[in-house]
Amino acid sequence: MASYLEFLVHGDDHELAAYLRGFAAGKGGAVRLIFAHDAGFRIKALRERIKHHGEVVHVMIDGAHRAWLRDALESAAPRYRFEIKGERKIERAYFHFKFETPSRKVAESIKQALTALPAGVAVTDYAPEEIVDPKAKGTEVYSPVHEYVFRGQGVVEGAVPGIVDARAALAAIEFTDCDEIHVHHAA
Repeated sequence: MASYLEFLVHGDDHELAAYLRGFAAGKGGAVRLIFAHDAGFRIKALRERIKHHGEVVHVMIDGAHRAWLRDALESAAPRYRFEIKGERKIERAYFHFKFETPSRKVAESIKQALTALPAGVAVTDYAPEEIVDPKAKGTEVYSPVHEYVFRGQGVVEGAVPGIVDARAALAAIEFTDCDEIHVHHAA
């Protein structure tokens, strides 16, 4: 599993994202940048702003590209005033999810998303329940009773890039609710 780092960078989030994406494209685009505000990470924004005296952007990047990120920020035009305020190694990331659907088609999409997780990502505390009630056959979608119900909840945890991809895939499925991504930093 690749080790990911979280950089705390002082600067405007829109300018920083555009600058780093452009810098990556100019270098061949081989660097995957994950911005916490785009990917659904849980960030204690107020605490970070007070601690670092202004807006701080959380950027996650593979540890192998650490020098690349530092070089990119150091070569930025002085008007941007980007400044690295901190760097932390991420041990693991996770998010909670839950779902309840009367649709067999949606249920299959959820099952497929949970079995086709990216490498380094796993589902834990997963408790699915499929209920078939033949007496409810013929009721409509908005009825309080359905012939079929698939519900469950769990936690998806693992490596940062896989968690971001898994959350995006699950969140795109209707009747599915995904919490924000939490990270644990290495001690």
